[in-house]
Amino acid sequence: MIITYHGDNYFKIQAQNRTLLIDPTNHRSFKSADLILNTLRPTLTPEPQEDGVSWIDHQGEYEIKDIRVQGWSLGEEAKKEKTVYKIYFDEITITVLGYLNKAPSQKIEEELAQSDILIAPAGGAPSWEVGAAAKFVKQVRPSIVLPSLADNLKPFLKEFGQEKCELEEKLVIKAKELKPNVMFIRCLKP
Repeated sequence: MIITYHGDNYFKIQAQNRTLLIDPTNHRSFKSADLILNTLRPTLTPEPQEDGVSWIDHQGEYEIKDIRVQGWSLGEEAKKEKTVYKIYFDEITITVLGYLNKAPSQKIEEELAQSDILIAPAGGAPSWEVGAAAKFVKQVRPSIVLPSLADNLKPFLKEFGQEKCELEEKLVIKAKELKPNVMFIRCLKP
């Protein structure tokens, strides 16, 4: 699996000749996507020429091209629905918190546990306060944390006792390389 970060909460995940986009910010890469997830709705919508691209932008259970997705609504704020997702793709479980600004319910937190990779907002306002986001991450205990929605990662890293995080172009990972009960923060260049 290859994960690249394109800024904001926009991630591209590729495995087994399939491509998943999370919160894309433009239409340029839609042609190569098999599935697009939006954690905030309404947002970008498909254009007519983008046939063949599947879109998920709200809660429910889905399976598209061997990518299984579960989504839970966190309600509406400023007329935009927020959804968190748990994705099962290439034997790896990925949780996407998106534009959260408060902890999800205990029930949703339990559903999100046991994730291999967690994409978490790490920048504070207007998203989740950094200390509260870090506390949630520690409770979920993924193998890998990918921070998003942050101009400055230092406050988030400090919550984990880290001074810095080496910026990487991409994350290349296989399921067998993941270490349960050991959490690493990996920082990707936008």
